[in-house]
Amino acid sequence: MQLNYRARMILYNMTLYIGSFIFIYFLVLQGFWYISIDNKISETQETVQDAQLAVVETLKLYDKPIDSAKDDFNQNHRLYSSRLSRFIGHRFLLYNAEGHFLLDSYDSVDRPYISDELTMAMDSQSQVMTVNKHNTKTQIFYVSPLKIDTSTIGYIVTIESLSTTDTLLKSFTLLYVFGGILGFIALIVVILNFTNHFISPLKELTELSGKIADGHYDATIQYFKNDEIGDLTQVYNNMTENINMTIRQLDSERKRLASLLAALDDGVLGLDKDGRVISYNSYIRTYFNVNNPKSIYDFQYQSFLRDIYDKLRSGVPHVIEEIEVDNKQLLIIGSPTSGNDLEVNYLILIRNITAHKHLEKEQKKFISSVSHELRTPLTTIIGYTDMLLRRNIEDKAILSKSLHSINKEGHRLLRLVDDLINIHQYDLPEFDINKTNVDIYQLLETVVGHMRVKSSAKEINILLNGDPNMPMVFGDYDRLQQLFTNIIHNSIKYSDRGDVINVFAALNPENQNYVTVSVRDYGIGISDNEKSKIFDAFYRVEEDRARSEGEGGAGIGLNLVKEIIDKHNGYIQVDSHEGEGTNMIVNLPIIYLEDEEVNNESN
Repeated sequence: MQLNYRARMILYNMTLYIGSFIFIYFLVLQGFWYISIDNKISETQETVQDAQLAVVETLKLYDKPIDSAKDDFNQNHRLYSSRLSRFIGHRFLLYNAEGHFLLDSYDSVDRPYISDELTMAMDSQSQVMTVNKHNTKTQIFYVSPLKIDTSTIGYIVTIESLSTTDTLLKSFTLLYVFGGILGFIALIVVILNFTNHFISPLKELTELSGKIADGHYDATIQYFKNDEIGDLTQVYNNMTENINMTIRQLDSERKRLASLLAALDDGVLGLDKDGRVISYNSYIRTYFNVNNPKSIYDFQYQSFLRDIYDKLRSGVPHVIEEIEVDNKQLLIIGSPTSGNDLEVNYLILIRNITAHKHLEKEQKKFISSVSHELRTPLTTIIGYTDMLLRRNIEDKAILSKSLHSINKEGHRLLRLVDDLINIHQYDLPEFDINKTNVDIYQLLETVVGHMRVKSSAKEINILLNGDPNMPMVFGDYDRLQQLFTNIIHNSIKYSDRGDVINVFAALNPENQNYVTVSVRDYGIGISDNEKSKIFDAFYRVEEDRARSEGEGGAGIGLNLVKEIIDKHNGYIQVDSHEGEGTNMIVNLPIIYLEDEEVNNESN
């Protein structure tokens, strides 16, 4: 278990205190014990020396020869005991020279076992001292030979009780333990106060660090004592102030950078060498629908970003790719960024060029469509002029009609040329729609009349049937003429020589809010796979015969048909099968529906 700093400090001090307490206790105890024993030994030695003198004086006092002292000591040991009692104030035992017990000064049958000490003294002929327990009492046993000259006449064993010393040691131990407990309590109180004093600013520093980690960079510590901790807190306060100032500066720079990035029309993505996101602008979220990305791998559905990042990491100095994502055209530019002593990072710019590509595509479509449409009036003009030149027509009615058609197609040609000249005026290149009341049947008569000139070259007959009294539609006459011209032109192109093309116009029987115009041919037809594509710009049916006969187009005609119908709020249906021909059915709303929409818009 990991202890905190305060607990460790208390534990260390307690351990030091207890260790010192035990060490001092045993040091004092052993010193006191040693001094006590040493004093007892010194006293006993002096007593034994006095006892030996007393034995010699006893022999002299009773005029006994020294040679017979050994035997006399054995026989008259009580006499010697009484003399020795004058010098020895505590219990002693007498043994003869052979180690046999002679006398106990206390006349007690409870004699201590000292045969080992006696044996040692007899063997060494010197003094032996031991400290042993006897009847739960600590005693000093001092065995010393009684010598006259060099002859040992017996042995004296003095027994000195250490009960007083034991009592003193017990009292000392109790007092020492009691004092130690009081000292321990005082130590705890002091340590707690000290740690409170010492830990409190550290706690404040910790709390301040937590606040800084949470973004509160203006927090400070209030500590007014002039000591080392005060110096530390002052340094810390200065550090937080500098951090706060630096953070404010960085935040200001970050906001400036963010505003600059947000003002860009391009997505900006900054990555470090490990693929972590350093910076990005709002367009990244807009383009890729990713909130708060942390790394390149958060872009789960944009593998191309990871591919570009991998290329940059592999050492490619510059990557430019154009890709399509979710119906958007994106230009991706990636390059490494690094400075002096800085690690390599990577910058990826994402530019949405969908509008640019669409504009470019629409401009191409516009130019192609207008170029395509130049052929129709030119074909009509050339057809009429060839007819007039070949047949040498003198009929004024036919001549007038032909010249009128040539003049009308010339004006139409002029309008198309104007569209080409003024293409730069279109933000989104599309045709102008100038709506008026249009008689669809009369318009079809004009278109069919013009297209018969073209179809006659292939001996194809165009038949117009229907209701001449249909309601009018609200539309652009020229664009509707262009619409049906393109449809009939396609029918001629993919019909066989000698075929018939049926054009029928009437009120829609299923929805009488629309007029219906169908153009039915019996040519090669359209496959199911191509039906969904024929209205796409630049799509061309790969039909060898049409190309070989000069009828191949740029794939613009039917795309223009679809656009014109959409702008007139109509719709087109295609009924076609390979080898059975095609029926193009155009539905246009009648005029009062258009008037209602115009009124709603004006309101």
